[in-house]
Amino acid sequence: MHGNILITLSMAILLTSLLAIETRNLRTATIFYLIHSIFLFSIIISYAFIMENPSLYLWGLTCFITKVIIIPLIIWHYVKRVPRIEYRPFIGFAVSVFIIAVISLVFFNLFQGVIDFLAPTEASTQEPIRSLLASAFTIFLLGLYTLGTRKDAVKTVIGLALLENGIHLVLLSLVPNLSETTMIGILTNVTAVVFILLYLSRTIYEVFGSTDTTKLSELKY
Repeated sequence: MHGNILITLSMAILLTSLLAIETRNLRTATIFYLIHSIFLFSIIISYAFIMENPSLYLWGLTCFITKVIIIPLIIWHYVKRVPRIEYRPFIGFAVSVFIIAVISLVFFNLFQGVIDFLAPTEASTQEPIRSLLASAFTIFLLGLYTLGTRKDAVKTVIGLALLENGIHLVLLSLVPNLSETTMIGILTNVTAVVFILLYLSRTIYEVFGSTDTTKLSELKY
């Protein structure tokens, strides 16, 4: 029963990652990231219950505060002041959808097949940990893909957040019973980085009338 719930959540968090990346309307993309964060919070709380590790509830609480409340609010505050449609990425919509579909399908199955090598533990070879780890590694790659192909400030932030969330899922899957897991998870939240990046991006928009993060190099002190 618990295993089925975690597998469902791992598929849901992967799907919402794809939607957050490819949705061109920035407000809608922000909502998909919010839903993604809610699924991440749900996974952490589920682990806390299944593993009977009370310290994970603290991580879940900080995840809820930072990823479900603070980061989406910061992004939403920003997108209300800029054009609703994402600044054109390096790769067109149709091609990008195809690429991330391939990344998701191929690498999810690949990671499931080589998980014994990537995470040589008994738990990682069994469900639901196997699927959750495959989702985590895939989300990490999707975050890297977003950072490499998007110019828009909001999508850059979402890519950074997805990359970090993938790392959190790997950490949670491999060592859920250690109290240090909670501390590492809490300390590696990227709220401050999100705020700074969007602050700089707002400056770009005020100066250049664009949300293109490549304009950062043109700002002078």
